[in-house]
Amino acid sequence: MKKLVSDLMVDYLERRGVEYVFGLCGHTIIGFLEALSRSSKIRYVSTRHEQVAATAADGYARVKKQAAVVLSHLGPGLTNTVTGIANAALDSIPLVLIAGDVPSYYYGKHPHQEVNLHADGSQYEILRPIVKRAWRVDDPEAIPEILDKAFRMAESGRPGPVLVDIPMDMFSREIDEHLFDRTRKNSLMTCPPGLSKEAAEAMARSLVEAERPLIHAGGGVLLADASAELAALCEFLDIPVSRTLMGHGCLSDTHPLMAGQTGFWGLEFTHELTTQADVILGLGTRFAEADSSSWYQGVTFDPGKTKFLQIDIDPDEIGRNYPVEIGAVAHLKPALSALLEEVRKICPQGRKN
Repeated sequence: MKKLVSDLMVDYLERRGVEYVFGLCGHTIIGFLEALSRSSKIRYVSTRHEQVAATAADGYARVKKQAAVVLSHLGPGLTNTVTGIANAALDSIPLVLIAGDVPSYYYGKHPHQEVNLHADGSQYEILRPIVKRAWRVDDPEAIPEILDKAFRMAESGRPGPVLVDIPMDMFSREIDEHLFDRTRKNSLMTCPPGLSKEAAEAMARSLVEAERPLIHAGGGVLLADASAELAALCEFLDIPVSRTLMGHGCLSDTHPLMAGQTGFWGLEFTHELTTQADVILGLGTRFAEADSSSWYQGVTFDPGKTKFLQIDIDPDEIGRNYPVEIGAVAHLKPALSALLEEVRKICPQGRKN
């Protein structure tokens, strides 16, 4: 049986558990908004500016720890989202931006509000540098697969925003509803990569045998919902924890092992610990400039004296700014559990120093 693409898209969002869509109305997304108005499960949050919509979705995704949906009109609507989408990209926040585009039957005619200085139908290129992937829909029957891939990519690996660019007329096309059957069979949850036994054992031994170990926690700990695992590890080993700007909240500021923030806004006390540490385990952090005092040696970190261990979901961040003796690409929640398990085997009574 054939149904409107817009209705099928809303059905898909409902099955994924989407509760809110953030955006601002424009003529290229009227068809989708009409379908959305018939949903009893999804609330449309209309903002006064698309940057606000992207920022609101960003905040919602941080709290819910799942991809949030932004809806944008073409041209100025899409360009207005750029700052909000870029912020989400740099903070690893999963967003699915659905953008309306000029009707496909106006391709090449330079219709109202199209951004076409260099090529026709290419507005999605504007966001390419700040999204994990950008799709332009040229065939309505491809929408089920593209939409499913978009959510998976936004939430998997290092999370981030993605763009699905849909010409206005595609929302009003009819396609066979069975094209969405495959998405119904796909699992909505994927198993995150864990820490190998070899890496866990090597890191555990380094921490146990170190004289002045320290854990440096970044925003990746919060994104992975691994605060409890971080607390269990540092408490068992009695190791202080420093944090990045984005790592605020990974461990309570009143926790006796929380040493404070590093970098531009760090304390002298915190930097004494970080520069004197012989082993530092970096968790979900790239050791960014603001957190590392522009990487001046001996100010926040001293790679000449310190051995670095690092766990991150993004392989590009391993060893980016400091040489790493042991690096692992893994989701922090299962990784920290595996690391604590190995630590308990090496020193069952814990490390008290």
